[in-house]
Amino acid sequence: MNKLIATVAIVFLLLGFVSAQSPAPTLGTKTHASASTTDTKLPSKDEVDAALKRTLGYDPGASWEILAIQPSAVMGVPEVIVSINKQTANHIYLSPDGQNAIIGEMIPFGADPFAPARAKLQAADGPTRGPQTPAISIVEFSDLQCPHCKAAQPIVEKLAADFPQVRYIFQQFPLPATLHPWALKAAEYSDCAAHMNNNDAFWKYTDSIFADQDSINVATADDKLKELATAAGLDAQKVAACAAAPLAEARVKKSLDLGQSLDVNQTPTVFINGRRVLGLAGIPYDQLKTLIQFEIDHAGK
Repeated sequence: MNKLIATVAIVFLLLGFVSAQSPAPTLGTKTHASASTTDTKLPSKDEVDAALKRTLGYDPGASWEILAIQPSAVMGVPEVIVSINKQTANHIYLSPDGQNAIIGEMIPFGADPFAPARAKLQAADGPTRGPQTPAISIVEFSDLQCPHCKAAQPIVEKLAADFPQVRYIFQQFPLPATLHPWALKAAEYSDCAAHMNNNDAFWKYTDSIFADQDSINVATADDKLKELATAAGLDAQKVAACAAAPLAEARVKKSLDLGQSLDVNQTPTVFINGRRVLGLAGIPYDQLKTLIQFEIDHAGK
């Protein structure tokens, strides 16, 4: 029985039902490929807030943030993304009359369920490891201030080493300053490290930022990021000047836009051959290896 429970938990992790992630607030309306705002009547933010107050208001300690109100992939069904007590984002799917809701994660389905995500991920242009012509690609959307990203990074690096035929791509996805105040600055610094130097320096630099998360704060971020750049063998002044320029901000925004087009709303979010995987650090390593091999065997499918 315990083995069965553990197996079910792993399946939920792979599908994204359970995760220990940082939510990414992105309030607004986004359009899915199979649904549009003209097909789906969306509730207002005030209407959603009133419903949450009526449902959760009994608990004076409860708080919530409405991250997005948008059409779902099912025509006529609105999707509301809410973070409760600043925890992992919850996806709520509303009936057309707004009187009932399902909480969970909508997953791709069909003979080739991950093809749309793979197509969008062709635009991923972050720092890479692995061959230019890989069996499959693994794309990670990460935030350098995110503790869950820090926990996932050595796992991703080990997977990249164990599967040299796979290409790993790192995409910047800093969460808003209200949640991670220095994440955008770190993203811009590390983006410049990648563009001004070789990949080895970038990986060394990002590893050092993850390692020193607890010692970085808003007031000291510039000094600390320059210090870590020097330790990684980079020209700290050039990296800082690059990070302060509009081009670095534009590149990070481009990566954010790509993630949002894929409905990334928490970090880290990893795509293995287009398959979304959440809660990476909570999945047994052997299960991850099995999943990657499965996707290699089904490359392009």
